[in-house]
Amino acid sequence: MNRKLERNLVRIVGVWQIVDGLFTILLYGTLKKVEGAKLVEDSTFAYMKAMESYVGSIYIFIGMFGALLIGLGLINLVCAKKYMIDDQVHVKVAVWLFVCGALSYTIMDIISLVLCMSAGILVLAKNKSIRKINRTRNEQVGGIN
Repeated sequence: MNRKLERNLVRIVGVWQIVDGLFTILLYGTLKKVEGAKLVEDSTFAYMKAMESYVGSIYIFIGMFGALLIGLGLINLVCAKKYMIDDQVHVKVAVWLFVCGALSYTIMDIISLVLCMSAGILVLAKNKSIRKINRTRNEQVGGIN
């Protein structure tokens, strides 16, 4: 059974997560860094040092979050390329997609949520069809002997 639709959905979610991670790091991180610099301009030395530390910590957190999104995107691209093979039952891939969907739900990434859950449901549905086809083939081969 052909798994082209699931592979394409997983590729799309992988590319989306990479783009989302890059936007998070480059745009949102830079925006927070600039806002922090504006807060520090007209301040006392002690307040300036405290705000610089605070803004640096936020920037590091945003960078790590963006890197996590980029990593998830790369894993999804590898999953689509290597592990989603036609005519094979894929339970681990479906579980991975549901884990990615749950993570996307927690971070409110609705696009990734919809794509991951849709791909996971399609993988499980086609798994059931593939099992049924394989069972029928085995019964036919067993009946001929």
